[in-house]
Amino acid sequence: MVAVANFYAGKTVLITGATGFVGKVLLEKMVRDLPEIERIYIIIRGNAKERFEEEIMQSRIWDSCKAKMGETAFNSFIHSKVTAIGGDLSKEGLGLSSEDYQTVVDQVNVIIHCAASIDFRERLDKAISSNLYASLNMLDLSKRLKNVVAYVHCSTAYVNSNREGWLDEELPVLDFNPEEMVDLIMKQDIQTLERITPNLLGAYPNTYTFTKAITERILALKRGDIPMCFLRPTIVGGSLKEPVPGWVDSVAAIGAVMLYCGVGLVQFMKGDGRMVADIVPVDHVANALISSAVAIGNQNVLKIHQIGTSHRNPVAWNRISHYVTEYWRNHTPKKSIARSQFSFHGSTIMYEAHFFMRYGVPSALLQVLSTLTGSEDTKTKAEGFKKMTRAARLICDTFKHFTAHEWVFSVTALEKVYQDLLDGEDRVKFNCDAAEINWQSYFCYFCFGLHKYVMKEEGVRPPTELLNTSIITKSDVNQSGFFQWVFADISWASTSYRHVTQTPLPPRAPTEIRSLVMNSPRVQQAMEKVSREEGVLVSEIEKRANQIMERMQSNLNVSVVRVLGWFLKKVWRKIYQGIHVDEKGIELIREAIKKSPVVLIPTHRSYIDFLIISYIFFEYNLPLPHIAAGEDFLSIIIVRWFFRNAGAFFLRRTFHGDSLYWAIFSEYVQRLVIDNQPMEFFIEGKRSRTGKSLHPKMGLLSMVCQPFFENRVQDVHIVPIGISYEKVLEGELYSNEMMGESKTKESFNGLLRASKVLKMNFGRINVVFTPPISVKQYSEDKSNEISSLRRLNPSPYNNSNNNNNNDKNTNNNQSNTIKPLVNTNSANISEGDFETQTNKSDTRSTGTYFDPYNNDEDRRLLIQDLGYQIVRDLNKSAIITTTSAVATILLSFRRGINREELISKVEWLREEIFARGGDVAFEGPSDALVDHSLKLLSNLVSKRRNMYEPGSAQLGVTNKNYRKNVLVLNFYRNQLLHLFLWDGLVSLVILSILQSRSSIDQPPAAQQQSTINTNNVSTTTTASLNLNTVDQETLITEVRFLAKVLSQEFVNQPGYDTDEFILREINRMVTRGIISKEVGGNGSLSYGVKSEGACGFYANLFYPLIEGYMAGILTLFSIQPEMCIKKNQFLQRMSWFSEKMFEEGKLNFYESCSMEILSNSVQLFEQMKVVERKKLEEVVGKRTTRSTSSNKKPQKQQNQRRKPAPEEYIQLLPPYQDKDGLLKELTERLSKYKKSPQSKHQINDLRRTVVEDFPLLSSKL
Repeated sequence: MVAVANFYAGKTVLITGATGFVGKVLLEKMVRDLPEIERIYIIIRGNAKERFEEEIMQSRIWDSCKAKMGETAFNSFIHSKVTAIGGDLSKEGLGLSSEDYQTVVDQVNVIIHCAASIDFRERLDKAISSNLYASLNMLDLSKRLKNVVAYVHCSTAYVNSNREGWLDEELPVLDFNPEEMVDLIMKQDIQTLERITPNLLGAYPNTYTFTKAITERILALKRGDIPMCFLRPTIVGGSLKEPVPGWVDSVAAIGAVMLYCGVGLVQFMKGDGRMVADIVPVDHVANALISSAVAIGNQNVLKIHQIGTSHRNPVAWNRISHYVTEYWRNHTPKKSIARSQFSFHGSTIMYEAHFFMRYGVPSALLQVLSTLTGSEDTKTKAEGFKKMTRAARLICDTFKHFTAHEWVFSVTALEKVYQDLLDGEDRVKFNCDAAEINWQSYFCYFCFGLHKYVMKEEGVRPPTELLNTSIITKSDVNQSGFFQWVFADISWASTSYRHVTQTPLPPRAPTEIRSLVMNSPRVQQAMEKVSREEGVLVSEIEKRANQIMERMQSNLNVSVVRVLGWFLKKVWRKIYQGIHVDEKGIELIREAIKKSPVVLIPTHRSYIDFLIISYIFFEYNLPLPHIAAGEDFLSIIIVRWFFRNAGAFFLRRTFHGDSLYWAIFSEYVQRLVIDNQPMEFFIEGKRSRTGKSLHPKMGLLSMVCQPFFENRVQDVHIVPIGISYEKVLEGELYSNEMMGESKTKESFNGLLRASKVLKMNFGRINVVFTPPISVKQYSEDKSNEISSLRRLNPSPYNNSNNNNNNDKNTNNNQSNTIKPLVNTNSANISEGDFETQTNKSDTRSTGTYFDPYNNDEDRRLLIQDLGYQIVRDLNKSAIITTTSAVATILLSFRRGINREELISKVEWLREEIFARGGDVAFEGPSDALVDHSLKLLSNLVSKRRNMYEPGSAQLGVTNKNYRKNVLVLNFYRNQLLHLFLWDGLVSLVILSILQSRSSIDQPPAAQQQSTINTNNVSTTTTASLNLNTVDQETLITEVRFLAKVLSQEFVNQPGYDTDEFILREINRMVTRGIISKEVGGNGSLSYGVKSEGACGFYANLFYPLIEGYMAGILTLFSIQPEMCIKKNQFLQRMSWFSEKMFEEGKLNFYESCSMEILSNSVQLFEQMKVVERKKLEEVVGKRTTRSTSSNKKPQKQQNQRRKPAPEEYIQLLPPYQDKDGLLKELTERLSKYKKSPQSKHQINDLRRTVVEDFPLLSSKL
């Protein structure tokens, strides 16, 4: 093994062609990764030093080096390593001065000759001079070197383009003597030479490849004993990784075609799109040039190395054109003249006819029009179009040979060098393995490089590599032929899903699954139990069980899925610009499916979620999942049949208390897991109407994990999937529900009415798959972690269920307790979430192991922890869309914002999102992205006098359309809210406390004392603290208080809000320069505002939530002590009262009136032990009618009917029934954090208003 760095250490290298594309990348690579090189000489024609500074030093190829080293240090370093000398390679002695020539002879050890003329249409004698004579002069120099080690000659793989098919690493086969051919060419006059050139070229497509082939043959003849290597790249494209992905600074070859395609100049070309292309990244070529010198060092050999991609990673022209046009459509250049599109014509007649109609006819018409009108403007346009036509013809004719023929270039010799000579580190550092190239990502970045470095457009951002595949058009590139062109989607649906990744066990037939479920011990015992309880025969219960199973079970049918896939593809194309998929995540799922059961858990924001994952799995040949869907869909004819046959199984919204249904459902779910069938369900339980993640429901998660804990499967892999929409279909429906209207019931008529969406544009969908979570690994890791902590600090976990005093304990800083796993009686976990287990006494003593396998309580805690981990992963995987960013800014500037400022704010917000670990679907110039988002949100946004604002704002805040628009914009804003939670709460506390101080007319000390007492925190000596800061203890306490208030809005692990956690978030804000940190004379810490704009923005995100909870708590004053009210009635009154407050200007944000916020506030009050929720049975008691045999039959019929859900009531708990006691204190504390804080007398006025407005709200049962 030879280390590349050791080979070059102390050696001097001569590089030619350093001002060219390949030469620059080679020079940058050597400077960056081979610092032990003694010196690098580069020969530059003309004024070498001036061209070196202008063309090389000022190139953006050095950006990463300058950023790493600093510009001054970098300039000093490169001038100490690189020396530019003037010369002309085509002249004798290379045109070098005698001193420079002698210096080169004395010092140079390695020559890398990259200079060449790459003009395909250059006159033959000039091409001979540039390519042959220059190379011979370099060979002559190499023979004069005092210590020559290696000579690497950069040629081209197309020296053998006079042949087709497989091409080995061998000298070109010529049917003439190369030296005699050169003599013949150089003796001809120009006219004769141009006339005979086509005959001389023969099967070669251009003078470049022809002269390169001659050069190789003559160099091989005259080499002597010089260690020589011909490195033959294929078509050189932009960089794959180095110096940055997509780097390119010249328009040549394939880059010219891609650029002209991007601006709409070239839209078709002669050739066969099914042919294999061979495009190699320029950084691979540079790495190969460096490594080839190592391979021949000090050896009297001639080696030929080809570097290309057709051997190891072939890609067709059709696919390239698809990737390129997809990029340009999403990132339209400002200089574009037409929409980017590209196709191939195999027929010359069709190509010429298309060219004539596309270019010839318009050009002729413009010429005629300019002649008739005599208008200078028309003449200019006609001349411009004529130039465009010539450029299009030139690029098409130049490249058509490469798209009409196919070669596969062997790279065996170069691979052998890497395997035999280079060590593992060098194989990575100087990598040129084509198998690692992701073609879609590569061409996206290649186009990005052309866009940024060649077209030099400002604001161009790199493509989101994570989501560079759109499955709407992904399969279209494989369609060829007339029939497939006309019936492309039918062809796709019928030919896809043929080579499906196999699960460890083959799928069972539905009848077999039913038999296994119905005959399982769990279901049999449940039927016997119900039979005894109801006093009916087991056979009757079996009939009921079969009906349940028939209504529930899926019936996956691939033929139906093909029809559905064809239909969905049509719909997707109609309403979406793209469905972008994380392909790396797909491959991780594919590997997991081969090993164990896989459970898919997507986010749930739209009904499209039910379809999109199955569609993706169908596209990528993965086993289709069984999807848990609500029984609501069973009411929609046709749809229910398609859903069932596409893999959906149906469950009731609630079935607690129905032991038979529970047994059948749990057994069916676990049977799917045991049979290794992929399954999909939504851990949030329902669609999020607000755009935020909902708290996890643990029931199905517990079921799918149970087979693992019972040792019926070796492992279960859970895959959280983030699905984000630029625009949701149900936006208007969600706003109606948030305004208190009833949920629209699913029906076939409603589906037909929804067909209007086919005329709308909903942007794109982003689907990200997080790495699968192994339940086995997760359990082992948590068991080890918790067991070790229990041994260090034994705690009474087995008595945690009996401890109801969670409010105070949660706030205590318990550094040694286990925060990730906290058993909490949270309202987020429904009563029927977990299957009833046989009661087992927990005999663990303190300090024993955490055992989720055998201990029910430990398993419950583990499942809960896993549920929260899944939701965290869902939040991390969710892509923040441009519509979300634009909606956030619009809601922050409700009085209007102009386009330029909107663009600037969106760019700032994007960077803030990235700084917090969020991923943003921002590709292309910011102005184009903002315009795109405004177009998608056009029904929600209005424009007045160049100012954008929420739609219908000019009609007043009481206008219903305005309110709906605000709620939908709020939906999009909420998608990013979790990223700013702690920044927002800290900013809100600091701003509110400082504002309350300035509004109170009293001495400073009294202000501070008043603030502390109002906040219910300990009084701290504040004489030494700045009045423009908040002490650390107060800040942490109040942030924790607000976090608890908003605990229903954001999904966080119970027990996460320790002092250390909050302080860490505060210090991050200090580091980012958002808030300031001051140290008092006694060492006390306090914090103030440093960036007013940022703090105000963050706080503004959370004011609507605080005001919503404020409205909720004020409504509690209407509940009379010791009286109960219906929960639904109370929610309606809360909604009415909050809207009244908004109309009177006492609430600043209409989204504070959202029913979701108000409903969450009731859950919070229940969790904080302010109110108590009761059900009807708890109030009136439970009736029994089993007294005589005469009424037994009616009782059986009644038991068979599903019991209606009991109505819920709420009541103030005793500590809060005194309206001037704790409830008043809580209200005053929360009111401090409204945007415009209310004074105490204002709060009292509002309380009195509540009681006056609702005199009959409370009633005794």
